[in-house]
Amino acid sequence: MTTNILSRRERSIFAAVADALLAPAPPLPPVRDTDAVAAFDFWLSRAPRINRMALRTLLVALGIRWRRTPPSRRLATFERLADHAAGKAIVDALRAAAAVSYYGDAHVSALLGYAPRRGAE
Repeated sequence: MTTNILSRRERSIFAAVADALLAPAPPLPPVRDTDAVAAFDFWLSRAPRINRMALRTLLVALGIRWRRTPPSRRLATFERLADHAAGKAIVDALRAAAAVSYYGDAHVSALLGYAPRRGAE
């Protein structure tokens, strides 16, 4: 599942976005300990070019002096953004991408009780 669509910086920003929007708490592992970023990168590699460019641009815009801020401040930023119609759509899209990428991790899914059907692995 390895691709190289995202730069190292974009990967770091997406991990920070997922961490802020999903806020996984024990027993769930932190985003950095899952394949969420790799899954997002893989999904992005299959997305239409315009979508890929828009998401990468959004990640870079979010990452300007933001990656190193605490998750609570990042979440507050997303909450302020979601107060506006267009901002809400952006936050919802990022939350959905983060959720699919994070909860699709085999270990996270297993912790939540999901057991894939035989032959579906």
